[in-house]
Amino acid sequence: MELQAKRALARLVEASTDYKTARLIARTVQSRSLFHAQQCIEKSLKACLSKVLIGEIKVHEVVKLLKQKILPLVSQKLQQQFLEIEKEAFWIEKRWIDSRKEEVGENGEILLPTLRFQKLDAKECLFAAQKTFRWSHSAVTELFGVRLPKSHSQLLQLAEKELGPVSP
Repeated sequence: MELQAKRALARLVEASTDYKTARLIARTVQSRSLFHAQQCIEKSLKACLSKVLIGEIKVHEVVKLLKQKILPLVSQKLQQQFLEIEKEAFWIEKRWIDSRKEEVGENGEILLPTLRFQKLDAKECLFAAQKTFRWSHSAVTELFGVRLPKSHSQLLQLAEKELGPVSP
């Protein structure tokens, strides 16, 4: 497996881990569930960007970057599917700040993430993260011509095989 494909695999594994975490805590700590759903989306899209950007991608405007760099490289079917998830992915992408730390609102009130988000927010974000992950999985498969397992545990097994064990 080439280096860029390995990077994509690593990012998909991390995205899948974030999605699992978001699901586990969605009913109890919505702000953190939203954070992990946002991370799932960001890492999923960065997996696709591994095709053209091998280094660290430090921007938080991944949807825009993906539209510029990756959409021209994928099939029309995937392009169309991306248009269907873009709005949700973009909304969650913007949550990378307000799901982590407090902000001061327009009237001087403190907007605390733990109190700001509700179960419905977490549920919607989980759905968007799941759709984005599935789209990214398909795009990585197409972009790199690799066959990737769909389950988290099988992705982990493939990562261990392809990336090797990581020592502390």
